[in-house]
Amino acid sequence: MEARDHECDIQGVVNNAHYQHYFEHARHRFLKKHGIDFAVLAKEGINLMVQKIEIEYFVPLQAHQPFQIDVAVKPLTPLRFEFQQQLFRQSDHRLMSQARTLIVTTDRNFRPVRVSPLQIFSPT
Repeated sequence: MEARDHECDIQGVVNNAHYQHYFEHARHRFLKKHGIDFAVLAKEGINLMVQKIEIEYFVPLQAHQPFQIDVAVKPLTPLRFEFQQQLFRQSDHRLMSQARTLIVTTDRNFRPVRVSPLQIFSPT
């Protein structure tokens, strides 16, 4: 991905709120790569809801800087999973930011479900 100029604030760096969008997009792409389509799940009444997100900022991104986000999933319970993400500047692979996002699997009424599609990431 690349930081866009309209995402920058008056200080000339990407506004911190945009990082949450970057991390969300990376999670959705990661899931799709592993055969889990976020949009299809929602239509089926299965929701992967953010329970908590923590973002740490180390070095600010600037407009037009390409970056990549690495994603890993850590099962916490059968229905709660932690996505661990790191955002690196592509030019030198410098760690710019990282996030921890707790996800809970719910039904269309936002009640926990018995089986999460994220269980594919649980150790066997």
